[in-house]
Amino acid sequence: MSPRPRRVTQREIAELAGVSQTTVSVVLNDRDDSNVRVPEATRARVKEAIEQLSYVADPAARRLAGLDNQIIGVFTYEAALSPESMDFYGPLLNGIERAAEQIGCDLLFFTSSPVENGTRSLFHRKTRLRLTDGCVLLGQQMVASELERLVAEQFPFVAIGRRDETAAAVPYVAIDYITPTTALIDQAAADGHQQALYVHRGRDTPTARDRRDTVEGASAAGRLAFLLVGEERIADLPRLARATGATLIIAEDAFLAEDVAYALLGAGVAVPDEISLAALGEVRGHRVEGRSLAGFHVPRQQLATEALDLLQLLITTAPQEWTGLDRERLLVAEVEPGDTIVARTDTPS
Repeated sequence: MSPRPRRVTQREIAELAGVSQTTVSVVLNDRDDSNVRVPEATRARVKEAIEQLSYVADPAARRLAGLDNQIIGVFTYEAALSPESMDFYGPLLNGIERAAEQIGCDLLFFTSSPVENGTRSLFHRKTRLRLTDGCVLLGQQMVASELERLVAEQFPFVAIGRRDETAAAVPYVAIDYITPTTALIDQAAADGHQQALYVHRGRDTPTARDRRDTVEGASAAGRLAFLLVGEERIADLPRLARATGATLIIAEDAFLAEDVAYALLGAGVAVPDEISLAALGEVRGHRVEGRSLAGFHVPRQQLATEALDLLQLLITTAPQEWTGLDRERLLVAEVEPGDTIVARTDTPS
């Protein structure tokens, strides 16, 4: 385990902030910012220096840093509240809110760090990470150096989703997509499907690879033959289906499945009578031609509860004892049969 960072003195804080040690002491002991002797700009410099130096050496500083304030931070590397992302993040954030209420904690949703080049920085100077007891991290891709810094500083945090950006021991709660993907493919094969297309987004994330590898494994084992197709070729799917004899198309997620259905129906291909359709993601609320889409139910509220439970465990356990904790938790998505996969009796043997 990486050594715990050394404690920083008030003198170092004073030097970084460009103030006297007396000023630092006044700020540390003025929890409600009521002391008018310290200008707001000076107080801000002292607090920023404390954050930069990870100063948590005495009870006053710990209170100022928020380490006993029962505040949980929530940080998303991508925008979480856009219409496109709310389908995934909405239930998850709702679950985090409910779980925080159960344990009597407030949530601090970090939004001051700007999105630059499609991502945010957890350690941006505006992010008030040190005001929280710990943090839940969300995002398709996370920054390896930031995860490694959190681990090295022994700051309590939990990532949503299995991480592979770094070899550091990142605590996480994630979804097992391999088990339901295998079950859905096996059921489709039992229903008489022999040739299929898998439409994917080309993402290189652990969950995307899990689904793609499971599809390729089923094809290699002869359970159901797949041709992998990138999302940029959706318009070509009717022709590919005819050329390969595919009677089933599986998409990486429900939104991609809806795009597939639009392309098929636009070409006069009946779904699911001619070609069945499924998604390897959450499908509740998604319908095609009035039929419920086949796919998964992802227990996102349970995922949030598990994340908060693990985070509380880390917060209340001494860092030197973390190695004995179960810091990697996996929940299984359930297959939603839906109405868009139909049995085939006309496929050649």
